[in-house]
Amino acid sequence: MMIRLFWIAVALVAAVAAHAAFVLFVPGYMFSAEIARMTRAHGVNTFFILPVADQARLFPGLPRNGVTGICLFDVTDGGVTLSANLPEGFWVTTIYSDKGETLYTVNNRQSGSDAFNVSLSRAPGFIEMLVQSTDKERPEIDSGWTVQSPEPQGLAVVWYPLTDAALREPVAQAMSGTRCGRTVSPSQ
Repeated sequence: MMIRLFWIAVALVAAVAAHAAFVLFVPGYMFSAEIARMTRAHGVNTFFILPVADQARLFPGLPRNGVTGICLFDVTDGGVTLSANLPEGFWVTTIYSDKGETLYTVNNRQSGSDAFNVSLSRAPGFIEMLVQSTDKERPEIDSGWTVQSPEPQGLAVVWYPLTDAALREPVAQAMSGTRCGRTVSPSQ
């Protein structure tokens, strides 16, 4: 009887561990796999409008009646700037790590402007943080919106919900003016 109870307990612990592993790691892995697929199709540091089917696959929780533009960024070799000029109305911009962790979110009301820049860069390591702590007083470090990613790659998403599906094409056209590319330093 004790042996049977032991194996039931082992089975329960294994089931809980498998479920926890699935819940914790599979969504991030699937997000990373989807980003890798899109990177092969569109490249990195390029902004593009997602087709409705890709939007539904990558963001199943978003209503399909909207326009989603994304930039698959890679900050391995330096900073990337997202320069958006969006149509007037409600929009949300979210920056994700390649594991699907939200790094930054802003909407039209919080920003106060439909035209903005977000500077993306790699988050410093522990030693770099210690060295940079004395540089924090320099004003050029804190100019504009800056997002530091713990991962070298990530995803910048601009979502513009629509009240009418017929508006998709004009809004997508207006959003396609958004740019995502390597940050050019003033000395270049």
